[in-house]
Amino acid sequence: MKIISKNIIMIALSALAVVLSAEPAYAKKKPSTPTVNSDELKADYIFMEALRQHSAENEDAYYDLLRRAHELNPAESEIEFYLGFYTALMAQNDTVMGEKGYNMMRHHFDKEPGDFYNNRIYGAINDQLGKNKESIRVWRTLDSIYPNKIEVALKLATALTASRDSANLKEAVDIYNKIENRQGKSIPLTFSKIRTFLPTNDTLAIFDEVQKLISSSPNNVDNNIFAGDVYAQFAMPDTALTYYNRACKLDPSSGAAYYSRATLYQSIGDSIAYDREVFNALKQESLDIDTKLELLTGYIRELYEDESQHPRIEELFNSLLQQHPHESKVRELYCSYLYVVDDFAGAAEQMGYALDIDPANQENWHTLITLYMQAEKPEQAEKAGETAMHYYPDSPQLDMLMSAVYNQNKKYGQSQAILDRALDIVDDGDKEFLSQIYSSKGDTYYASGVPDSAFVYYEKALELNPYNLLAMNNCAYHLAVEGKDLDRAEKLSAFTIKERPEDATSLDTYAWVMFRKKDYTQAQVYIQKALDNTEEPSQELYEHAGDIYFFTGDHAKAIEYWEQALELDPDNELLKRKVKHRTYFYE
Repeated sequence: MKIISKNIIMIALSALAVVLSAEPAYAKKKPSTPTVNSDELKADYIFMEALRQHSAENEDAYYDLLRRAHELNPAESEIEFYLGFYTALMAQNDTVMGEKGYNMMRHHFDKEPGDFYNNRIYGAINDQLGKNKESIRVWRTLDSIYPNKIEVALKLATALTASRDSANLKEAVDIYNKIENRQGKSIPLTFSKIRTFLPTNDTLAIFDEVQKLISSSPNNVDNNIFAGDVYAQFAMPDTALTYYNRACKLDPSSGAAYYSRATLYQSIGDSIAYDREVFNALKQESLDIDTKLELLTGYIRELYEDESQHPRIEELFNSLLQQHPHESKVRELYCSYLYVVDDFAGAAEQMGYALDIDPANQENWHTLITLYMQAEKPEQAEKAGETAMHYYPDSPQLDMLMSAVYNQNKKYGQSQAILDRALDIVDDGDKEFLSQIYSSKGDTYYASGVPDSAFVYYEKALELNPYNLLAMNNCAYHLAVEGKDLDRAEKLSAFTIKERPEDATSLDTYAWVMFRKKDYTQAQVYIQKALDNTEEPSQELYEHAGDIYFFTGDHAKAIEYWEQALELDPDNELLKRKVKHRTYFYE
């Protein structure tokens, strides 16, 4: 016997839709007439009460009453079915309990095969669990009892197809043909029949079905698109293109037709035609917004690295915005594109529009604040953050982000205050997040010129989370800058580069610790690794490199790095002196 696996919990997913569409059990259940003893009558009324409790979402009472009703009248298979279903649902990873519930439902089916409402749930459960033979038995039985219920016939055909048995596949085709004779040709039925031909690779039968669909309604746009899709799947692009072209001709405003044609051109590598069809598809009002965004996303991924294509991408976004000016998804995608091409100000503008449309999106507020910070617009970041706090006054995550904003604006008092508020509202059991807050407090104290307090809070952060890499790195770096406890700094920094061996910031910190310990050889090795692992080194990284190379004796390289640092920070007086005098200065 096949044991029901942990997937039994998925019974709920498959059966829920069935239950919702079915007539409520208590509407069709009638109190039985006592025949032998009063236990049967008691069971009947307890069962009715169980259903009432279930409708009131009192699940514990529902389950207890079902068990009591079944104890009083174990011969009533409908009670057994409900108890079996709920038992299986509660079983989760308990395979013995799940099997018990499943067998109770099966027993009801065997005893009452004509119970359409409950047995179609049992059939759906077998479909979900992959019990193909039992699925076929259930649906074939129901089909014989209810020959006019097309949904049952379709379920039977689907189960037969899933078996991949040649005789069953033929029976499935016969069922679909009978339904077609009653309802006429349709894409869903044709698609279902095509699935029965796939296991045997009967392409002739597949194409024959496509042609029959086209013949039934040759001027139907959807039929032509479907035909094109089928031929495209079988690597017959010329034939597929014929049907896509016909669909576009029949309805020049069909966004779906242009979309399919664009996808075909993309698959065969015709970039010019693909480019043209993307524009055609996105300009059609008939194409739904989600499909448009999917198409545009793929287009951007293909072409955003080519700067010559950026004007065309911008044109597409402008076209979409004209069609859907109040669709936040378009603004969010535009924001993502602008971020990728390093237009942080433009990305922030689009995210601002998206939030005007839908302000109840906390993640988007976080994105907007971060974008303003990256665009070096601290005042706008602060304003956006304070607006966000009106919507989310009790968000410690938002408080953390605003702390960084206040630090950037040198408002250290406000930064500390908002971190203290975050400490008041965060869950005391969330040690990882508490560690992040304490680490931020350390950053704020150091930035405000109180290093001793900063180190206290870094240590608190590491007590709560010994693997807080940001706290480790910042503590190590600031210890090195201050020239304090360099052994502790080395230990912390060594751990961070072990965990993040290609992170330029961590490598720079370790190099600087080694520099302060006068191990210039090691410092040079790690500062070079830091330079190799960043595309755009900062002024600080270049200056550190210059200082380190100077003490290794490579003065020419040192001056080169100092000059690069000075280009990024032309007002830095210490760098000016180093470059001018071609030597190292401590301050």
